[in-house]
Amino acid sequence: MASLWRTLALIVLVMSPLRLWSVAAGMADSTLREVLPSMPQIMRETFAGRIWTWRLATALLLALVAWIPTPGRPATALMFIISAALLAFQSITSHAVDKGAFAITIHFTHQAAAGLWIGALVSLLIGATYGHAGADWLRSATPRVSMIAGWSVATLTVTGAIRAWEALGVQLDLLVNSIYGRTLLWKVGTAATVILIGGYNRYRLVGSVGESSARASLIRNVAVECALLAVVLGWSVVLANTPPPH
Repeated sequence: MASLWRTLALIVLVMSPLRLWSVAAGMADSTLREVLPSMPQIMRETFAGRIWTWRLATALLLALVAWIPTPGRPATALMFIISAALLAFQSITSHAVDKGAFAITIHFTHQAAAGLWIGALVSLLIGATYGHAGADWLRSATPRVSMIAGWSVATLTVTGAIRAWEALGVQLDLLVNSIYGRTLLWKVGTAATVILIGGYNRYRLVGSVGESSARASLIRNVAVECALLAVVLGWSVVLANTPPPH
């Protein structure tokens, strides 16, 4: 997993200033080239700029910790904490900031639950596919992954419903009559498919993971889940850049 952590940490480090540049252009309602000379002023004099200063420093810290030569439990725990801090900074600079502390907390919890769900499934897939894991490892790991996925889905359901209510209110017609609503439906539909596959894995395959056929089916299903969750992330990106209809 260390190689994956290091790669992802470098991606976060490289993409963070580019994302800041894009956000600054949106704040100034100008092009990327036009906003470039104003970047220092934005960083100093705006709330989002000051939060982004901390966010960039945190991204650098994550990369440094990820590249520790021999990452062990302390380094893993530290990366977990730093990643949570990055999610917190992202939530503070999201649209949720306009609605207060409760909305920010819901946004952070939603993001964290999604990260745990995806991370658990990807870890299981990597361990089973590239780690040459046997039946004993899968028998030990799959119940833990299933438990994390179950709690994550429950959290995502609650926080997702709250976020949808904040964006759409009681106007259910906006689910089909607005770009935001239709995108949300696609996201929920894709996530529901993942949940159905996960439920089948949990109640039909996890208990039989000692059998080679069940292990093969489980690994294949988890790969499909990971691919679909990547699509869910894509829908989330579209939603984050689509203003709510009201």
